[in-house]
Amino acid sequence: MEDRKTRIFETIWLFWAFHLVGFVNGIIGPTLLDLQQFVHASLTQMTYIFFVQGAGFIVGILLAFGLERCLSTRLIMTCSLLLGCMVNFALPWGTVFYYLAIMFFIMGMAKGLVDYAAMSISNQLWPGEKGAPFQFVTLGAGIGAFLAPFLATPFLSNGPSSGDMFSIDINNHTTQPLVCIEEDQSKCNTESRVQYAYVIIGILSIPPVFAFAHYHRKRGSEPLMSYEEFQHTERGTYSARNYSFIALLFLFHIPVFGIMLAYGDLLTPYGVNIGLHLSKSHMAVMTSVFWGCFLLGRILNLSFSGCLTNFVLLCLNFVGVVIACGVLIGLSEKYEVGLWMGTAALGVFTSPYLPMVLAWSADYVQLTGGIITASLVASGLGEILVPFITGQCFVAYGPKVLMYFISGTIAYEIVTFLFLVICSRGLRKY
Repeated sequence: MEDRKTRIFETIWLFWAFHLVGFVNGIIGPTLLDLQQFVHASLTQMTYIFFVQGAGFIVGILLAFGLERCLSTRLIMTCSLLLGCMVNFALPWGTVFYYLAIMFFIMGMAKGLVDYAAMSISNQLWPGEKGAPFQFVTLGAGIGAFLAPFLATPFLSNGPSSGDMFSIDINNHTTQPLVCIEEDQSKCNTESRVQYAYVIIGILSIPPVFAFAHYHRKRGSEPLMSYEEFQHTERGTYSARNYSFIALLFLFHIPVFGIMLAYGDLLTPYGVNIGLHLSKSHMAVMTSVFWGCFLLGRILNLSFSGCLTNFVLLCLNFVGVVIACGVLIGLSEKYEVGLWMGTAALGVFTSPYLPMVLAWSADYVQLTGGIITASLVASGLGEILVPFITGQCFVAYGPKVLMYFISGTIAYEIVTFLFLVICSRGLRKY
């Protein structure tokens, strides 16, 4: 194993590369209504964006897992980041819904490739201390998601907003494009320059491309760990309980990130359409706060990981997220302060589960590429299903369904984690 300083520098570049994952997660929500106007689609059609991006994410993870058998992981990372940059440059310039859907599919694929490659490289760099490195690398996604709404806000159109557009007939199951009826057309969607937000994201993702091209060349002559070494595990000693634990781990990860995407993507339509009638710019700021608190939660969990075990931190976060759901259900529809408080708390307490549960599970099963792939594929399924189903229910039954659906998904997470804990009691620690 090479010196610690070199591994730390590469981990910092992984942290930067993971910003792309956060940018992709955070940019859709604030720009959804403007993109809807560009392609002249209904809100129902736009919810399919969540589906195709999630499908691309799964394809990206599976593709990365397959390519890793014959290509350098650093080369996969380099090409994935380059693909992400190119799609951000190209995505927002189309005026046809199907073009937009294809671009979001490719964006999801780039996100999946980067996600898997970053976790795989981190696992190789730090085989004996996964908790803090995993959380530090994924912290990049929190920063990217936090910055994305701020990058988008200056380029959003001034209208239509709740005061100058035809309302969406949600309860009668019919939706219409958001049509501006303002006499002064300069306040309508012609002012939107949201394309530039995507271009800026593409530019910010360029430096890690060169960094991992360098590491690919370096690792060609000085390999850190072979694929066979990385995948090695004592499969013969696996019991039925081991496989049950892995199956539960898969089930746990299905909604783990879909919850945050559903909330972040639908928060702007929620605030615009509930009785508070908040503006798009106002909701873009709130979306930034949500992802900012998500980032804060990851920083806090990383800070406390030295003095508290992963299990204790997970339990504390579950308590916090239950309180957040109670505030959102009880107060968010009528009180803006309740929406702000619940959104902030949800961001903080949903932040650690994807890296932390994997790090905790490494005490009971050997964390191979296959297990990482299974967990990320499960997360990808959730990124398809949770935002898509929530979006369809949002249109069909009204904005309030968002809070109930998020709370129900959190309840599923808690029950699944309890089964994981019970199953782990019969497993030896690694």
